Amino acid sequence: MKKNVKAASDARNETADAMEHKAHKRKTPAGKGRWFRTLMRLCAFVLALVLLLGGLVYWYSSYTKTHYEITFYQETSKKVSRNIRLIVLADLHNREYGENNQTLISDITALKPDVILFAGDMVNFKSDDYEASLRLVKALSDVAPCYGVMGNHENERVYLAADSALPARFEEAGLKLLRNTSETITVGADRLQLIGVEGTSYSFEEYGGRRFMDKAQIDPKAYSVVMAHIPILFDEQLSKYDFDLGIAGHTHGGIVILPRLGGLYSAEEGLDPTYDSGRFTLTRGQTLLISRGLGDSSQIPRINNMPELMVIDINWC
Repeated sequence: MKKNVKAASDARNETADAMEHKAHKRKTPAGKGRWFRTLMRLCAFVLALVLLLGGLVYWYSSYTKTHYEITFYQETSKKVSRNIRLIVLADLHNREYGENNQTLISDITALKPDVILFAGDMVNFKSDDYEASLRLVKALSDVAPCYGVMGNHENERVYLAADSALPARFEEAGLKLLRNTSETITVGADRLQLIGVEGTSYSFEEYGGRRFMDKAQIDPKAYSVVMAHIPILFDEQLSKYDFDLGIAGHTHGGIVILPRLGGLYSAEEGLDPTYDSGRFTLTRGQTLLISRGLGDSSQIPRINNMPELMVIDINWC
């Protein structure tokens, strides 16, 4: 009898062990399934985040092709007796804001500038068609006197693409190009000396920039503005000369502007450039203002970096 009871007990234990083993076998793939589902959800979340960020970048990039912001800078000098307003357009690269640039023209007209300055790269080196920029210059020359310098894209078209007619076409449209030259104009009762310098950080000598600046007579009684397309020129070459205000463009604001850190990249300085955009003080106390520009020359999108129309008010102090 005891043997039968023991046998029955052993049978029940074996049955229980078998059932527990089967249950364990059933649980194992279920556990793996949960991990798989978690992994798939994580992948879906990352994919959705990437798509969202990509969509935001695409939207912002498209937005910056049709919108810009107007930034105001205040400068003071004892050389002026009234407010003198300068408007700076840099790195337009043939972009149009509104049909035939009517949005841009209307804004500039409403701002009532005394002088309009073009800081270079109105065209794209690879494009033979820059009628949009020529039409803009012609329209703005009826608003205020227009002066400017050539940027690297204009120089590349002239010297590499054999487009020797480009400077004359802009002159005919109403833009006075300052190619290592200086011109003093009268604004009300005040004198404004405009100085244009050509060249890059490696071709300052080749383009005659140093020879011109060494011989240039900067009028100490006139408010002097030096324009050079590439801002690093001011740090490396131009800061030793006496002038009041420097104006540059070229960097497109560093392409990507990182919060609290500034522009991400420039061709001359690489990552984390010093001279990306905004106001800087040079070694002799001169102010340098660098525009983020109004256009783009590549497919790399601007991020946190709106195109800029720069307005500079020079007031008596």
